[in-house]
This record gives sequence, C-alpha cells and structure tokens, in this order.
Amino acid sequence: MGYSAFLKPRQEAISEEGIEGIIDLANLKDESRTKIEARPDDFFQLTYPTSDVKKVLYEINVRFSSSRDSSGLFLFEGLKGSGKSHLLLMIYHLFKHPQVAQGWLNENGLSCEIFQDAVVLINKFTDDPHDSIWNMIFEALGTEVKKGKTHPKLSEFEKALGDKKIILIFDELEQGIKVIGDPALQAQNIAFLQMLSEFSNRSRQVTLFASIYSTQQEPGSTLKRVPRCVVQFDNAKDQSHIILHRLFENYKQFDRASILPVLGSYIQLWNRHAPVDQEELKAKFNDTYPFSPSLMEIILKKIPARGGFQNVRGALAFLGNLIRLTHTGNDIITPGDVSLEDKATAIMLKDLDLSGDLINRAKENMEDLIPRTPLARQLAPAVLLYTLTGVGADTGVARENLVRDILSPSTDINDIEQTLMGFQKYASYFHHQEGRYYFDLEENSEAKVEFKSLQYSDAQAREELYVILKADIFREAVNTVIFDSIEQAQELLKQFDKSRLRYVLTGRRLTREERHQIYYGMDVRNMILLLEPKDDRFQIANDKDLLKWAKRLLAAKDLAESTKNTARRNDYHRIAGTDKRYIIERIKKAGLVFVSWEKYGSSVAEDQVELEPLPGDLSKDKVLEKLNQDYFPMLRFKEHLEGRLDQIKNLLVKEIDAEYRATLGFPVPLIVRAVSSAIRNLCKEGVIGIQHSAGNFCHVSPTLNETELFNAKVTDPFEEPSKPEPCSKCGEFPCQCPKPPQKCPVCGEFPCQCPTPPAVCSNCGKDPCECPEKEILPIKIPPQNSIVNLRQETAFRLQDCEEGIITKVTYKIFLQKTNIGDLSTISSGIRGSLSGEGDITAEIVISKTGTFSKSQIEQQIESLPVINDADFSVDLEVEVLKQAKR
Repeated sequence: MGYSAFLKPRQEAISEEGIEGIIDLANLKDESRTKIEARPDDFFQLTYPTSDVKKVLYEINVRFSSSRDSSGLFLFEGLKGSGKSHLLLMIYHLFKHPQVAQGWLNENGLSCEIFQDAVVLINKFTDDPHDSIWNMIFEALGTEVKKGKTHPKLSEFEKALGDKKIILIFDELEQGIKVIGDPALQAQNIAFLQMLSEFSNRSRQVTLFASIYSTQQEPGSTLKRVPRCVVQFDNAKDQSHIILHRLFENYKQFDRASILPVLGSYIQLWNRHAPVDQEELKAKFNDTYPFSPSLMEIILKKIPARGGFQNVRGALAFLGNLIRLTHTGNDIITPGDVSLEDKATAIMLKDLDLSGDLINRAKENMEDLIPRTPLARQLAPAVLLYTLTGVGADTGVARENLVRDILSPSTDINDIEQTLMGFQKYASYFHHQEGRYYFDLEENSEAKVEFKSLQYSDAQAREELYVILKADIFREAVNTVIFDSIEQAQELLKQFDKSRLRYVLTGRRLTREERHQIYYGMDVRNMILLLEPKDDRFQIANDKDLLKWAKRLLAAKDLAESTKNTARRNDYHRIAGTDKRYIIERIKKAGLVFVSWEKYGSSVAEDQVELEPLPGDLSKDKVLEKLNQDYFPMLRFKEHLEGRLDQIKNLLVKEIDAEYRATLGFPVPLIVRAVSSAIRNLCKEGVIGIQHSAGNFCHVSPTLNETELFNAKVTDPFEEPSKPEPCSKCGEFPCQCPKPPQKCPVCGEFPCQCPTPPAVCSNCGKDPCECPEKEILPIKIPPQNSIVNLRQETAFRLQDCEEGIITKVTYKIFLQKTNIGDLSTISSGIRGSLSGEGDITAEIVISKTGTFSKSQIEQQIESLPVINDADFSVDLEVEVLKQAKR
C-alpha cells in the first residue's frame, strides 16, 4: 500500500511549481494577501510546534504572565534556511493577531499569555536597512529623536517609551550592522542595541527578538553578554517533524499504528540481507516515515555539513520534489528514489556539485547501464547522494546501506547484486574501495574499456584473434590463412605464392572430411602445411574468454587513439597489453600439431594422417625447425628417393623436386634444396648418376650449381674409375719410397758445392719454390629469414671448398618493423623496457677472425641471438689453394 494512503501530500508539494520553502518577512507588506506570510491563519496551519517553538512560547508566557525573572532578549542563531525567519514571523503574528494565534495554541495544547496593546516593530535589515536603529524605534513610538553626536541616552528612550510596551523583531540583524559604512556610527548602533537588551532585562516594556548567524561576530558577540533566551535550531527530530508537517497536511493527525506493518515488513526484509538493529531502526523509521532514516540523515545532517540545500528550506524543496515524483505508487521514499533524469533534482543537487561534472558522469553511467542492469535508475542516484555528501573515508556507501536503500518487497536481491556487478564492471566513473562504492571524476579505465568492448561483435573479435595468431604467435602473415571455411581457405591458398610454403592454421580440430576437402584440387599441395590445435577441445572462434579479451583489446586500442590524456592513454595501452598477453597465453596453451599425410586417398575413408606434436613456441621458425630436424631431415628424403629409384631415373631433378612438392604423403620439402641435396648425396655415394651438358657425375658430389643441377637428369650409376697402379717398389699409391737426394740446381752436385748455397723453400725444398699458391675466396650468404635457413645455406655453400680454411667471418642481423602494436613483444635486449606502440630498426654486426672449420661455423650460427622477424646473413673469407679451387 502506498504512503499516500496514510499521509496526504499538500497540494503545493505535488504541483509542478513545487513547495515554497522560503519565509520572507518582507512579504508582510503584500496587500493582496497572496503570500502566506500575510495570511496568519494559513501560516499557523503550516507551523509545527517544535521544541524550539515551545521553548520560546514558554519564555514569552513567563515574561508576560508571571513575576518570575525572565530575559527580554531572544537570540535566534542559525544558518540560512534553518527556520529563524519562520519563528520571528510566528512571534509577529502572535502579538499582531492574538485571536488567530490563540486558536492555533489551543489546537496544539499550548498556552501563552498574549497582550494586545504592545507596539510591534518588525524589520528585515537586508530589505530595509537603517543607519541608526534608534530612529526606526523612536518613529514607531511616535517620537522624534533629538539630534546628537552619539546614540540616544537611556533616559531619552525611556521618555519616548512612556508606559508603552514594544516588541522588537529584527531579522538579518548582522547584515543591518554590516551595511553601515561609518565605523563610529556602526559602533553607536551596537551600543544602542546593548543598551536596549540590558534595559529589557530590567523592564518588561521592551522585548527584543533578533536573528543572527553567529555569536562570533557583531552584534551577536555583544548581545551574548546579556542574559538571553537562545534558540539554535539544532534538534534533528524537530527538523524532521517540520518538514513532514510542511509536506503532508494530515501529518499531526494520522494514525502511526497503521504504518507499523509496513515498517515491519521492510525492516525484516532488510535485516535478512543486511543485518541491523531492528528496534532502533524501527524507532527512527517511525519518526521519518515515509522517508527512510538513511535519506533523512543525508538531507538533514550530511548535506548541511557540506554547506548545501540551506538547511530546512532546501530540504523542503528537495523532499517535496521527491513526493511529486513518488506519491502515486511508492510505499516509502529512499535515496534510490531520487531521479537523476528529473531536471529539478539535478538542479538542486548542483548545490553539492557546483560544476555538475560528477552528476553528469553518474547520469551518463546510469544511462549506459539502464538496458543492461535491472536497477540502474535506483543504484546510481543512491551512490551519488552518498558520494556528494561524504567526507574523507566516509565518502560513498557500504553495500549493506545500499541494500537497505534499494531493496523492497517487489525487488529481488539478485537484481541488486547484478546491478552492482554491472556498475563495477562497466561504469567508467564508478569505483569500489575499502568496502565503499562511490562515483569519481577520475575515470575507471578498466570499466571504460569493459563497457566499450560491448560495442564490438564476435566477428570483429575473431578477426583480431586471427591477426594475433598470425602476426604475434605464428609470426608469419604472408602465405598464411586462418581456416574459416573450405571455400575461404582454398581461395586464399590459390592466391598465395605456390613456390613457397603455405600455412593453414585452423584454430580448432578439423574433421576428416574438412582435411580432405582443403587439399582437393589444389596445386603444389604438399607445400601446404596444415596446423591444428593440440587441444582437441580448443576452438579459437568460440572461446568465450578469447572473444572477451579480443573485444577489450579492440576497445582499449580505440580509446587510446581517441584520448589526448597521456596518463589515460598509458592506462589503455596497459590494458590492451594485458589482454593481448592473455590471448597469446591461452592460444599457446592449446598448442599445435602438424597434420602429416601418410596417404591422400581418392575418398575420405582412404586418407591416412598422423598428428605430429610441435613445440610450445608456436612461431613459424620453431615449427619449421622441429619439422626439419625430427620429421623431414635430409636423410628421410635420401631414403625415400632410394626407395623409388626406378621412378626417378631418367627424370630431370626439377621434375623430381616438383613431384615432391605436389604429392601428399611424400616428405615435405621445407627448404628449397631438400630434394636436390639428397640427390647430390645419392650421386656422391654412387647410388645414381647425374647427367648434364657441363659434365656427368657419379661417386662424387656434382660440381653443378642449383640451376644446373635442376636441369640435370638422374641416370643409373656409372662404373667407378680404375684405380692407379701402385709403386712397384713400395706397393703403395702414391709412392711412399724415400726420395733421392736433390742436386743443387746451381752447381749440379749433392751436397751443394756452391760457395754460397742458394735459399730453398722450407716446404718444398726447392728454389725457386714450387708450392701451390693460395688465395682468399669470399663467400656471401644472402639474408635468410631464420637461423635454421642460414645454417643450411652456409653448409651447402661450404661444400664446394671443404679443404679451405675460413679465416674471417662476419655475421649480420637486421631487424626493421613498423607499426608494432606492443613493443613488449620484441626482445628486451633490443627494446629495453619500452612498451606500447612504436617502430624499430636494429642492425647487429658480429665479426670473428681466426681459423675455423665448416662445423665450427655452423656451431657459431646456431649460437647467434634469436630475433624474430629479423634477416640473418654472413660474409666469409676462405683461404684455398689455387689448384684446389673449383
């Protein structure tokens, strides 16, 4: 049952104009009587008999109906909107309209002796300033003031007063003193007020009621020296009653027992999910109904402490507007019922947030989350109120308070939890720290990214995953396709360079039918490497975590590009880097297997494949290195060729090579010379012969370059050439017999008879020297895309000068990359600790001098630093004998 069934809102509270909470004494002059200040009947009906009102009435009654000592000075001290003007106006109507006042007194069970012959002088000094207060008083008494250099003497005032009684009601008295520009005249007015207040304590002819802001400044600091009745409007319970009486026309008469079931049901519900002292809460709720105790505490304590809402006056306007919004359906009113979509509410909240920035951010988050969370309209304003009114560690709201502000019999606790989680995850200005929730102008980058990620589709996320798989994990964007469909894969494979390896990364395990169809009708299909996840449950396109991280990555990169704030941009780059790392780790964890064809049949049923595991580093170089070493080494090609000699004889080497590139089930020629190197070895071992216009070869490695060898024909092996005759004396070839002594080439004698023996070579013993000449042969290995390829190419080139000595070697490593998404993917030895987007150009040159063999050079190459995506080259200087040169 709604609260309107118990409490009837005043018409002005639910009108579009809203309640008028300001009492202005200047409106007493309104002759049309449209203002409530000029209508004593209506004014008294809106006046609640608070403890302060009762206190003042009691003191007035004592003063005018008993002989007891009483004070003639009443000081009303409080901030704007606390009720000072209302109390002063009540006193005015009490003496000016005693019959009306008596009816109100009787209605509320109050008594106060009121005499009707007093002179009542009321003045609001901000509207009607006076440079000498005594002139105004003497004029009210019907007497002129004698001119003098100081304020009138007491005797002059007593003479003017005669036997009259005067009630002085001064509003904004401090302002009345401040506006007097002459310091001497200002001092005279303060002195005159002191004289009046002291006289009022000796005589009941004068009673002074004055409102001030503080006794710490004049004239309060002077008047407080006099015995007085002080009212400070600090009773929170009174403030609550004033507001409720002002908002509901039957507040004083309604049956409080009737609301106990409502209060009980709410308190029990709250206690189940946010335990609380039920009796204490029920007592508080009974005083504040229909407003929750938490809302009244915010309005009457926290907001005034922040200097907003002008106390009771502002509270009336704010709560009156809440009644206008909720009176048709609400059981109670809590902070969750404040509407950020209501213009009047937003304007009043700006008392607490002058720029309105925080209000706008909270509203923005709320609007974003209304479609996604069930209680965004309730949670956002509640948290905002606690944020705007909190100080220090008290800023924001704890979960249990938030539950009590939102939970109702028609609300599911799970909806609150869902909404709270939604705000924590997606609201960019919503924060959670040390158990408290609050809004802040500092953006929550994680939530901003999370919310923006919702804008991206699964298809966009998959595209980003495919890019990362190719560029950051496999590290080969050229000739690589991420499998999506048979048609898509085949179309792309046909467009790729068929002279190079082509890669199909599937992102999930394919069916036998799909594997068969990928290769069906393709050219050079043994050069297509099919790589599937090792984890047979992994599916890159449907993995929820991967899709989520990819969307966040897209959002973070987009936000980083769109912001000019350096700190925020760094935050977005950090988030992007983290999510990208999660993606890479997740995909690497799934692993890779190579689909090795044993047989490609005419139908799927005849297919035979083996799934060969690959290393944890899924880069192309590591994959090829593993395949080269363990699955397709040169020995396997040699053995495979030996097993089909009859089929390769009389074929050109290039035809054999093309056959291996095209035939599934054959070893895969991962390097260009895989087949030709095996054929060279077979020729050297005499298993086959090589026939070419440049020469025929058998039992030796063909001295043909690759182009010549490709155009050579494989033949049957030739007979081995006949061995030379051994020496008839020693039976060895070459002859091992001791050489006869050499005669001197000058004198022809042995030993030499020359006066000066000629110089002879220490190696050959001849003069002139007959040793073969040496020369330096330069060998340059062009850039290779991996250390494995560099080692293989170098080993092949050094086969032609195996008898030479390598005297100098220079290794060159060159890396150039632009538009790197995250520098942290590059080796720290090159980038240092830099991260984020950037470009890199790096060149490393390493030279070694000495005497090295072919195997030592290969070991050195394997020891070079591994830098992904770099080019590796080497320059060699080989010392060879001229006659040994080939």
